Amino acid sequence: MTTTHATLLDEARGLLDDTIALRRRIHRHPEIGLTLPRTQQVVLEALDGLGLKTRTGQKTTSVVATLDGGRPGPTMLLRADMDALPLKEDTGLPFASEVDGAMHACGHDTHVAMLVGAARMLVARRATLPGRVVFMFQPGEEGYHGARVMIEEGLLEDTKPDAAFGIHVGARHPAGVIATRGGAMLASGDTFQILVRGRTTVSIPFPSPARSCRRSRRWSPVA
Repeated sequence: MTTTHATLLDEARGLLDDTIALRRRIHRHPEIGLTLPRTQQVVLEALDGLGLKTRTGQKTTSVVATLDGGRPGPTMLLRADMDALPLKEDTGLPFASEVDGAMHACGHDTHVAMLVGAARMLVARRATLPGRVVFMFQPGEEGYHGARVMIEEGLLEDTKPDAAFGIHVGARHPAGVIATRGGAMLASGDTFQILVRGRTTVSIPFPSPARSCRRSRRWSPVA
């Protein structure tokens, strides 16, 4: 079977309805942090029947599925995050969150559905696929260090990927456009402290000999 850009698009369009339905199912029931039992079960059900080797995490509700191709080659890891944010949804959409105080506002529901769709398309090419593909479904991306937990549980040692890829949805570009670049692409939200030593006093418009040491507040940059 010859794979072309056109055939891939046609195949993806054939999965579109199921992909949208899966995304909306996850969107209705968002879960936060490292423990996402409902989302994990949805992922396992979606992958069932594809003939993948699957395993789940011990310290977090992760899912790792492996596709062995029919030809020798490298191991590629594809990653999707699964967790939601502690926000109240007021979109009024028919598939809006049914969980008070939780919402898939960052698109992770879409990422999961997209990765399941990719698994389905690659499984259809198993016989001619060189190497292996590892599908990484990661909880706890929103500040809970879910990837670190998965690595500590042996993700990289067990799969030994040659390269890893992730993708994030966004509203900056039209649908169907993929934007990338060489080098660093996205910022991370980190917390750091700054200790300032010097002379200070109350806010007055002339110098003062007063001395003090103040520790700054925590700053969380937003990219």
